[in-house]
Amino acid sequence: MANISDIELNQLRLLQIIFETKNLTRAGERAGLTQSAVSHTLKKLRHSFNDSLVIRQGNQLVMTPRAETLKPQLNRWLNDFEKNILFQEQFDPTTSTRTFYIATSDLVEQALSAALITHLAQVAPQVRVVFTKLDKRGLASQIESGEVDFSISVVESSHPSLMVTTLYRDDFVSVVKNDHPILLTPQDVQKFCRFPHLLAGTGKDTRGMVDDALNELGLSRTVQYKVANFLSAPYIVEKSDAIFTAPRRFINAISSQFAISQFETPIPMDSYVMKLYWHIKNKDEQAIKWFREQLVAVARDD
Repeated sequence: MANISDIELNQLRLLQIIFETKNLTRAGERAGLTQSAVSHTLKKLRHSFNDSLVIRQGNQLVMTPRAETLKPQLNRWLNDFEKNILFQEQFDPTTSTRTFYIATSDLVEQALSAALITHLAQVAPQVRVVFTKLDKRGLASQIESGEVDFSISVVESSHPSLMVTTLYRDDFVSVVKNDHPILLTPQDVQKFCRFPHLLAGTGKDTRGMVDDALNELGLSRTVQYKVANFLSAPYIVEKSDAIFTAPRRFINAISSQFAISQFETPIPMDSYVMKLYWHIKNKDEQAIKWFREQLVAVARDD
């Protein structure tokens, strides 16, 4: 009786070759094994199956009745194993209708979505993209649950289930309406603080990164308006005297749609890194790997 625990996959593959060639030397050549290694493996297989499998008659090897019965079953099993277990279906972006889900903020969505969709229309015309709201406190759980394929955020996460890469780096710029008085003369920090400001963000706090930078200089500003979404800000800017300071990518993406002008923020502010997260279990999946490469290429090319 055969003992399956004594049999290795590479031994079965060698046995299949021996059955095909009926020659130990040629079998060794095809398998990349020495003559002694082939003989040693055949000896182990004979023990495992409790059958000679092949016997020598003159200058030829002849299969035993057990081997004759085993041969078609072995071929079918090895072929099925290779086809259904080892084979990974190829991802073809030109024909795929796969939907990719991305959790991020409205800021990133506005800055990235148009360029991404334009690019995908050329290389993967049937691929679908769904942007959804990012849960900053549940960034890992959104990915782990399968709710989304990717998350894009400035949030730092060292969760063991997540993989991460830098998507892009960005800095800040300020905008005002086209006929704003601050544009008439060179901008300086004193003038910058004299006008009202607009802040975008959640929560009730009216302090942001600009306020932290001003505090370092012993200065402050008046945040007269606050909106929950970045996309609301330019509508207010073009109708008021408020100054809005935001990431440069976002401002560049929306500035042509509004009667606003940008200028360099007259205070030192650190740039920041936007990160792309995905689940470690998907790191080798062709579709996920391909889409990740598209996101990175589009973001870094902008």
